[in-house]
Amino acid sequence: MRVYQRGKHGFWWYRFRFSGRIVHESAKTTSKTLARDAERARRRESERNYNKVEKQVLPPTMAEASKGWLGKRVALVGSTRETYDAALKHLKAFLGTSLVYDITSKDIASYQKARLAQGAAGATINKELACLSSILSDHGLWAQVRRDVIYLEENEEAGRALSRDEETARLESASHLGKHRQGHWSPIYTVTVLGLNTGLRHSEVRNLRWKNVDLKRRVLVVGESKTEAGSGRAVPLTQPAWAALDLWASRFPNAKPEHFVFPACETGRLDPHCPIANWRTAWRRACAKAGLEGLRYHDCRHTAATKLLEHGTPFAVVAQILGWSASTAGRMAKRYGHIRPEAQRLALEAIATPDLQAGVHQIGNLAGSVIKSLHAN
Repeated sequence: MRVYQRGKHGFWWYRFRFSGRIVHESAKTTSKTLARDAERARRRESERNYNKVEKQVLPPTMAEASKGWLGKRVALVGSTRETYDAALKHLKAFLGTSLVYDITSKDIASYQKARLAQGAAGATINKELACLSSILSDHGLWAQVRRDVIYLEENEEAGRALSRDEETARLESASHLGKHRQGHWSPIYTVTVLGLNTGLRHSEVRNLRWKNVDLKRRVLVVGESKTEAGSGRAVPLTQPAWAALDLWASRFPNAKPEHFVFPACETGRLDPHCPIANWRTAWRRACAKAGLEGLRYHDCRHTAATKLLEHGTPFAVVAQILGWSASTAGRMAKRYGHIRPEAQRLALEAIATPDLQAGVHQIGNLAGSVIKSLHAN
């Protein structure tokens, strides 16, 4: 190793031989000590580059990797981002402290088992697994475990359709829920009426703004939706839906167009600039009161789709109302529109042949009389 001073400014230089080549550079310092340190650092850099030794970086945890993964998806629509947030919440609770390099197919199987024990549906767990696979793919790790990962079977049934009596019981329980007995003024009653009469998704109702509601023309326009076909669609309001929204609007005389129809409420104070987080607790209480435990808000949409199809509404019209894309209207109709036995019975009775039972009995009796008379003779 050689360091030496040169030039009128007294800068130190270093000179050494590496891999048959002379490295002769200025340390750009007037300190001999710093020049020696610079020479050593330059030599180590040359050795590292020559041997292709890269600096080792500690792999991120699942929680850290998910944060970076979500940060790359800033253009997501609100409903999709909420879906991802919900999926990552469960993934981080179970795998958050694990290094992404250490996650194996056994860990994923354990996660699926734990989520099933919590009551999550197969389709929900598969969506969470899709997020996990994308995160691991970003780090080049998914290919190592994918062959041993088994996706859960998904139930093709989208839900259940309520009967007329169940609809009535559900609405009555919603209007009498809580100690204040708000009746038709209650938010849970209003969202239930909207769900049953419009078929709107949970996120579409939750993110509804007053600028999207035209009570004079009795129509609402959906803002952001799960599908491109669903965004911006106009949905006419039935009399019950219009009446429920009109009464609900009377609670907010100073509401502005950009305010949410169902605002957030924290510690008894409303924030019209933020949508309500959810109405899960009130929904479950109302369902339990009506004897409809396990009913989901999405079942209101299922009920609306089923009733439309039972009444002979063309698939194209149902698809437009519910926000289905044209390419999936047939599949969605099959999934959501399971025609109930009562409607099937009425449909078959409309094509029933005339009842000839009485005539057949008369002919049989006449033939029996003739046979008896022949035997008598």
